[in-house]
Amino acid sequence: MLDDLFFKVGFMTQQTKELELLKQLVGVWTVGIAMKTSDENLVSGCGDMIAVEIADLGVNSEIETQIEGYEDYYENDMWSFDRASGKVHLFAITSEGDARDHVGTWKDEETLELHWRGTFEDQELEELILVKWLSKDQFELKEIVFSFGKINLTTNYVFKRK
Repeated sequence: MLDDLFFKVGFMTQQTKELELLKQLVGVWTVGIAMKTSDENLVSGCGDMIAVEIADLGVNSEIETQIEGYEDYYENDMWSFDRASGKVHLFAITSEGDARDHVGTWKDEETLELHWRGTFEDQELEELILVKWLSKDQFELKEIVFSFGKINLTTNYVFKRK
């Protein structure tokens, strides 16, 4: 019985730790963007993100960006931690109407790694997202899109708290 209690306390501590790490996203952010396309073109942009806590269940973030040569982009993201699987989920709805569930784990208390595989415009794609906290007021997000095993697009985001 005592072992069950220790297991439950440890389980809840993990949930709290995972959610507390996600709550670092809560706030108002500016974002700088650098994107490298498959043909090695570099483009830049900027934007804003607002993230709010969802009743101790996760975080909802909304990001709006402007990238040179591209239409303005909007994304609504739900960040959560699934206790049963021990995985973090980033469920994204894009301005194109696509929905993607990126799934991953914390590599350490500063680094989150997420993966998604699916179809976009009839093309099989994979995405790798790496989120790295540099401080409580700054983090970087790197998104790498693969098509048939080759890098199709790499986007680096730098978020700074307003």
